Amino acid sequence: MRGAGDRPRRRTAGTAPSAMVRAHGRWLAGRGGRRANGAGADLEGASLVGADLRRADLTGENLRGADLRRARLGGAILSGADLSGADLRRAALAGADLGGARLTGARLEEANLADANLRRAVLRDADLSGAHLAGARMAGADLARANLLSTTWGDGTPSEEDADDAPVPFSMAGADLRGAVLNGYDLRAADLTDADLTGADLRNADLRGARLFRARLEGALLEGAELGDADMGEADLRAARFAAGAQIGAVRREAAATRAPRTPDGTTTVRPRLVLGVAVALGCAVALATGLPALVGGPPENTVADSSAFAGRGGASSAAPLRLTLRALAGGSWVEVRAGGTPDGRLLWQGLLEEGDTRRVPLGRGVWVRVGNPDGLTADLGEGAMSFVGATGNFAVDADGVERLPGG
Repeated sequence: MRGAGDRPRRRTAGTAPSAMVRAHGRWLAGRGGRRANGAGADLEGASLVGADLRRADLTGENLRGADLRRARLGGAILSGADLSGADLRRAALAGADLGGARLTGARLEEANLADANLRRAVLRDADLSGAHLAGARMAGADLARANLLSTTWGDGTPSEEDADDAPVPFSMAGADLRGAVLNGYDLRAADLTDADLTGADLRNADLRGARLFRARLEGALLEGAELGDADMGEADLRAARFAAGAQIGAVRREAAATRAPRTPDGTTTVRPRLVLGVAVALGCAVALATGLPALVGGPPENTVADSSAFAGRGGASSAAPLRLTLRALAGGSWVEVRAGGTPDGRLLWQGLLEEGDTRRVPLGRGVWVRVGNPDGLTADLGEGAMSFVGATGNFAVDADGVERLPGG
């Protein structure tokens, strides 16, 4: 560490980095020596290429600009250390504790950081291309402008780029990125399946084509983020922010009057105008029994007569297919809609609906809907708004109403 006035210290006999490394080697082998702890050694800019510093205690040490290429630092304690500008290419840092360490501008290409603790580490402008980060814990890490191309976060190998101008997809599946700063970052085609991005700053990030399946995005900042073709199926978007002042999970209390009443447990089926539907069905049965001519060919599937409450306005069509209108309330919601009422059905539409947006989809026999923020969305078949109740989940919607699916 530097002394007062930031003047470089003079090295005294026996305190050179090489002497520290030799003593640490004897300690590792159980032949006396001394565990490396940086005491008395000036490590700023030190040459430690290939040094064996496994389990060294370098807490808070100044290693700015140090050359640690291929160094063995597995299990080492580097919490709070300053490694700004350090060269850690191909360094072995598996299981190392880098919590709160400063790695601004550090070179970590092809470094092994598996199971490392990088909580609250500052990795601004760091080069992590090709680094292995399986199991790394990165809650609160600052990765602004860091290079993560070809980084691996699991056992898989990153896919090759499909075109010269396309990003190299990389896997961050299951990564712990709670509170990570990824503002403006290029995350096109990244695999973030099951990643924990709770509270992460993803403002203006490019997430086009990214896979965010089952990702946790509670409280994430997504203002200005590009989400075209992103897969956000089963993602948890509670309290996520997509636009200034729009918070996913915020309840629009003033819209309560337009919603169908909720059941006591808040999770059961909502069946609007069920009595009217039964009356229409009985009327049709009576008409047929009294000898009305048979309808040759019959109406198209899932259509109703003009007299139905769901018929098109003005009687323009006597057999109009039912269509479902999804309307976003305050806070909006991420929505995925599939035909057939199952998650395996044909994708009809997915994307973000912001406050005031509407989207119409064919109802068919019913649809399966994944809703990120149920309080920010209503469904309408022409007879008033129906509620989606509860937290992020899956719902079945048909001509009778909305039903929350178990396990969703």
